[in-house]
Amino acid sequence: MVNLLQPGQDPKALVQTLTSYLMHKHYCENDVEALVALFDPEDFFWLGAAEQEYAAGSRQVAEIFRRFAGKVPACNITGEEYQIMELSPGAYLCYGRAWIATDPATQVYIRVHQRITTAFRFREGRAWCTHIHISNPYSEMVPEDVGFPTQVAQQTYQYLQEQVEKQKQLIADQTAELQRLSFEDLMTGMYNHNRFYWDMESGRFAQASALGVACFDINGLKEVNDHAGHLAGDEFIREAARHIAAAFPGLGYRLGGDEFLVLWEGVEEDTFRQRVKEACAQALTHGVPVASGVSWRAAPCDVRRQVDEADRLMYLDKERYYGRPGHYRKGGE
Repeated sequence: MVNLLQPGQDPKALVQTLTSYLMHKHYCENDVEALVALFDPEDFFWLGAAEQEYAAGSRQVAEIFRRFAGKVPACNITGEEYQIMELSPGAYLCYGRAWIATDPATQVYIRVHQRITTAFRFREGRAWCTHIHISNPYSEMVPEDVGFPTQVAQQTYQYLQEQVEKQKQLIADQTAELQRLSFEDLMTGMYNHNRFYWDMESGRFAQASALGVACFDINGLKEVNDHAGHLAGDEFIREAARHIAAAFPGLGYRLGGDEFLVLWEGVEEDTFRQRVKEACAQALTHGVPVASGVSWRAAPCDVRRQVDEADRLMYLDKERYYGRPGHYRKGGE
């Protein structure tokens, strides 16, 4: 049982532990029987938070407490402080206070700096609670309060505002995550077709001082799918994406299948073309041949025309690849 004094244990420490235990069992778990089990069967007196809440005798108080079952909203307790005084041999008084706030899940919002006083008596190595006094937060009125505990009201309002802000942040985080998922290609981590259309419709590149557009398409993917299976083909796509993304971090789109696109505003032409060569060379080094097409213009830029131009040049590069000895195009590639 929790009230047994262990060998070498300080009685004051046990009284503090039991007082905290009572607080948590009542406010956090609403476990009435756990409280009743600690009542001194010979002598017990209780003062509750409300004016009419008081009773003497463990049986009478137990009956009252059992009426609380299921009625106390779940709370969280923080900032516990306790002081213990030995009144006489084997008798101890504990004064404590803690912040008690209703759990937001209860949809009840209140936070108070609650105070508690308990008395314990030791008999046969066990600590029995003989007195509980829960002080009413209204008693915490400051001199500036007149007729109403304004300070408690302000604390509760602050707590409510904190919970509202937490919910706002949670919604904002969830919205951001949904947007990320709607714009991200799950296979490669690059932007997807949805993001490409969003960027086109938003006019994002209309005022670009320069714009580089590159289209990429994997050569030989159908042969990999036919001979090694589609899982191997997917890894082929991811490998190509890794090198494109490494050359153009945060600028690449997977438009579908094995087709990729890069849009880079404000870049110099030589830099852009060199990055395209590096991406293709790195992919080829890792066994993935990639066709590419590039369109670069200084202002005024036309992203749609440049995408069409880069796409056309990419297909010309693909034709050159399959025109070489040993490279055979299969249907659908």
